[in-house]
Amino acid sequence: MNKAILSEKYPQFATKLREYGYEVIPSETIPCNMPYERDHADLQCLILDHTAFVLSCCERIIDALSCDYRLIPCGDRFTGKYPDNTCLSAVQCGSKLIGRIASLDEKVKEYCRIHGIKLINVNQGYAKCSCVPIADNAIITADNGIVNTLRNTDIDVLPIGKGSIQLEGAEYGFLGGASGYDRDNKTVYFCGNINHHPDSKQIKSFCESYGTNVVSLSDNDLTDIGGIIFC
Repeated sequence: MNKAILSEKYPQFATKLREYGYEVIPSETIPCNMPYERDHADLQCLILDHTAFVLSCCERIIDALSCDYRLIPCGDRFTGKYPDNTCLSAVQCGSKLIGRIASLDEKVKEYCRIHGIKLINVNQGYAKCSCVPIADNAIITADNGIVNTLRNTDIDVLPIGKGSIQLEGAEYGFLGGASGYDRDNKTVYFCGNINHHPDSKQIKSFCESYGTNVVSLSDNDLTDIGGIIFC
C-alpha cells in the first residue's frame, strides 16, 4: 500500500502522509451529503482484498484505483441522507465485515457471499467511522452497540469514551474518522495527536499488544476528516 485516500480539507494531514512516502488521492466533494461529511473518504470507498467499491460519482477515486484494483461502481440507492449515505461504511476484520447490513450496497453484500466474508450486523450505519481496526481481529470503538455485538465473536475490542474528537458542524466526531490503518505497515495514523485523547494510554497499549505502530500526524486535537483509506 503506497496510496492514501483522504479529505484535503485539512491539508496538513495529506502533507504529512506525503512525507511518509504515500501518494495522496483527494476524496471527492458530494454536495447532497451533510456539510460536515461531504468529503469523507470512508463514505465514498470501501476496499475488500483486491476489489474497490466506489460511489459512481467519485470519478477521481475510480481513475486513481483503476490500475491496481478491480473497480465496482456503487451507490444505486445513494441519496446523501442517512442511512443511504452509509452504503460503503463498513470495516473489515480478517474474514468478517462489520456494518449495518440493511444499509450496505447490494454489490458489497454479494461480494461477501461469494468470497466467504461473514457479515456482522450492527445498528450503527457509520460503522467505518466508528471503528479503528488495529489488526485483522482487533478494533477500537466508542460505540457501545458495536462493543456488545462483537463480544460474541473472536474480534478483540477496546471500548473507549465518546467525544474528544473534533468534527466541524457536529457535536463531536469519531476516532475511526480521525485515523487510518495501513495493514502492510502495521501502523495506525491519527489525524491529530493521540496523546490528547483521554484514553490515549489504553489505545497505545492496545495497539502495542498487537505489534501495531501509532503515528500522530499533527500536534493538534484529533479531527474527524472521514478517515484515511490506505490502498
